[in-house]
Amino acid sequence: MEATRRNVLRVLAVGAGVAGAAAISPSALATYGDRALGEATAGRSPHPDPGRLTGRLVFPDDADYDAARLGWNRQFNPYPLVIVFCQDAQDVINAITWCRRHDVAFRARGGRHALEGWSAVDGGVIIDVSDMQGIELDTHTRQATVQTGATQDQVVEALGEQGFAIPTGAEVGVGVAGVTLGGGIGQLSRSLGVTSDSLAGLDIVIPDGERGARLVHADETRHADLLWASRGGGGGNFGIATKYTYRVHPVSDVVVYQITWDDWRYVGKLFERWQRIAPFADDGFGSVFNPKTRTDGHIYCNGIYRGSEYRLREIIRPLIEIGNPQVITETTSYLDAWNQLAGTTDPPRKTHIPSSWVYDLLPKRGIDTIVRHLAELPGLGGEIWCLNWGGAVERVPTDATAFFHRSPRYYMEWSGNWENDEEQKTVMAWTEQFRQALLPYVNGSYVNVPDSSIGDWATAYYGDNYARLREIKTKYDPHEFFQYEQSIRPH
Repeated sequence: MEATRRNVLRVLAVGAGVAGAAAISPSALATYGDRALGEATAGRSPHPDPGRLTGRLVFPDDADYDAARLGWNRQFNPYPLVIVFCQDAQDVINAITWCRRHDVAFRARGGRHALEGWSAVDGGVIIDVSDMQGIELDTHTRQATVQTGATQDQVVEALGEQGFAIPTGAEVGVGVAGVTLGGGIGQLSRSLGVTSDSLAGLDIVIPDGERGARLVHADETRHADLLWASRGGGGGNFGIATKYTYRVHPVSDVVVYQITWDDWRYVGKLFERWQRIAPFADDGFGSVFNPKTRTDGHIYCNGIYRGSEYRLREIIRPLIEIGNPQVITETTSYLDAWNQLAGTTDPPRKTHIPSSWVYDLLPKRGIDTIVRHLAELPGLGGEIWCLNWGGAVERVPTDATAFFHRSPRYYMEWSGNWENDEEQKTVMAWTEQFRQALLPYVNGSYVNVPDSSIGDWATAYYGDNYARLREIKTKYDPHEFFQYEQSIRPH
C-alpha cells in the first residue's frame, strides 16, 4: 500500500490516531512536503539513490507494521515513521542521507534486543540491517566475513559445522552486530576473549559532511581508531556497520555440563563456593551461576569446558558436594554444546535487566544481600545471572580496545518480568533496590546490558576509555547525528 501524506502526518502527530506516537520538531515537520514524501514512497524501488529511501520499507499503514516496529523487550512500544530493512550497504547510505537531508531522527537496529529500547524511535526512521545475513568462512586464512544482520546462532552454526568458532553469548536470535560492538561475553570468553577481540575489520557507514553518508572499511591500517572504538564502544555511536571480518578459532570437542539444585536453601552457600572456583579454574572453564527467586526455588550452574570430562569433574566437585543436585555432563562438539545451553528462541517479554561487574569476591554480607533480595521478589521471573571472568580477557590491556572491564572476577545481572502495570512497579522497584544494595560490592556496568537509571553511565560502561571514545566520536560524527539516550558525546 502506498504511503500518503496523511498517513505520515498521522504518525508524526501526538495522539492523532496512533497511540504512543511522538511529534518531531516543527522544523522537521516542515520538510515533509510532497517532494520529501515522494522520495520516501519512491524508495520502494531497488535503485540506489541517496535522495531516496531504498530497501524493504514498512510504513504505518502496511499490514506488517506492528511486527516490524517492535523489539524483543515489549516494555517499549515505538511508532516510527518508517522501518527501512536494508538489503545492502547502499540502502544504509541512502537511509542515513535521507534522514539527514530531512532532519529526521533515526536509530540503527540489528537483532532487536536493545534492552532499553534505544534501537527504535517514535516519529523517526529505524534503519534495520537484519535482512543482511550473509556468512562466508575461509578456512585457509581462518577468517569469516559476516553481514551484520546475522544472529549469534547463525554464526555459531556456520562456523561450528566447519570446526571453528568465535566467542559469543548463548542466546538464540540475538544479533551479532550489537553483541560485537559492545564487547560480547559468553562461555568461551576465558579461552578466546570477548567477541570484539576477534574482530579484525568492519565495513561501516558513517556521516559524510553535513548531509551525507559514506561507506568506509576499518582495520588495523585504515581507520584504525574506528576499529578500536568498534571493539567494545557500543552500537549506534559512530555509524551503521554492514559487514564484519572475524578471526576464527578452531574449537574441537568440549564438555557441556548442567547442574540443577531443587533446594533453594543452598543458594548462599553455593554462591560463595562458585565465586571461589569459577574465576580461578583454568581458562577452558566457562561457567554460569543462575539462581532464581525463592518462589521458583531452582538453582542452576552450567557451562562449557575446553578440556577433559575427568578434569571438569574435579573442578565442579566442591559444588556438587552441596545438596543433592542433578548433574549432566557430555563430551560433544562445540556446536552441539552451544545449542544445548542456548535452547530455543527466547520469546518477547516485558523485562528490566541491570548489570554490573564484581572485581573483588563478595564478602558474606554481600552474598546475604543477594539472597535477601532473591527471597523478596514474588515470582515474576526474578533471577540473577553470573558469568565467570578472567583468562584470555584479562590478558588484554584495558586500553587496547574500547572494551574496558577486563579484570573483574565475574559479571552479574539481575532481572524480573511482568505482564501488567502493578507487576511492572514491583519489578522496577526491586531491580533498583537490588542495584542500590549492591553498590558497595560491584563496579560499572556492561554496555550491552544498559540501564537507564545509571547516572555516570559513561564511566560505568567505558571507564578510562571514554575520553578516547569522545575524541573518535568528534572526528567521525562531530554533529552527533548518531545519538540515543546514553550515546557517546562529541567534544
